[in-house]
Amino acid sequence: MLVFKLLIGIVLVLYGANLLINTALVLGKKYKISEILIGIVIIGFGTSLSELIVSIDAVFKNAAELSIGNIIGSNIANIFLVLGCAGIAKNLVIPKINKFDNIFHLMISLIFLLIFIYFQLNILSGLLFITLFFIYLFISFRNSKVSETENIEINNDFISKKVMKSPKIFGIPVLFVSIFLTIFGADLTVVNSIQISRVLGISEAVIGLTVIAIGTSLPEIAAGITAARKTKPDLIFGNIIGSNLYNILLILGFSSLLEQFEYNYLNLLDEIIFMFMSVVVFTILLLFKKSFNKYISLCFLVTYFVYIYFIYYKIFN
Repeated sequence: MLVFKLLIGIVLVLYGANLLINTALVLGKKYKISEILIGIVIIGFGTSLSELIVSIDAVFKNAAELSIGNIIGSNIANIFLVLGCAGIAKNLVIPKINKFDNIFHLMISLIFLLIFIYFQLNILSGLLFITLFFIYLFISFRNSKVSETENIEINNDFISKKVMKSPKIFGIPVLFVSIFLTIFGADLTVVNSIQISRVLGISEAVIGLTVIAIGTSLPEIAAGITAARKTKPDLIFGNIIGSNLYNILLILGFSSLLEQFEYNYLNLLDEIIFMFMSVVVFTILLLFKKSFNKYISLCFLVTYFVYIYFIYYKIFN
């Protein structure tokens, strides 16, 4: 029964992600939004909703370390797992990402690291993150170039035609349905994975870093593979930056406003340092590489699973 539910979840995630990508592209072309901004704002937000739900629910259940572990683990997975899977699906041309988006992504990860280690995630840090989130959205929309939307290619299927013709009446509801299907499918996968993990006696922090992090990253993985097959690297890299920023600024920001947010930073110290290093690698990749081939993709995937191995090695040894 668990396997059956898992399969249903995977199917829903894949279908929902495909519908999300297609609908977002149509709305982007209709409202003259660039593919990068579509990836950061629309797809990034949509695929991060699962992290938001899991993290806030974990804090209310006095499992703050699971919440933080989910965010750290998801950000690592977004870079090494999501990008690795997308690159295996198809060789990618690395798009020209706005330097502001790239550097802002790096700086926010550094701020998160410093606050986590030397201070405390609390109401003040939560307010700071949320403020930075809205500042980032404002600057991103201001910097968006209308000319970048001219070459957006959209599907010619029935749903895409309906969305293009009636974006408000048909497009917005389809967008929400696609997000719902993606998150619901991911939730089916996560719930069944958690049950197995608890039977094995694995800690909340580790579950958050691995099982839930991978589970809540399934929408990003599905969206990444779908975008790769459609030759839309802007959506992939934009989604990774957007999702990581949403995870820290919006999800961690709201979670930090809750009184129950208490944790021991030593339990996640190695992992948050690794998260920051992964963002450094991602930033260098965007600045100096022009392509992301299957060899680099394989290296990313191997790095990710070695990271998972060492997490479990620390537990059982």
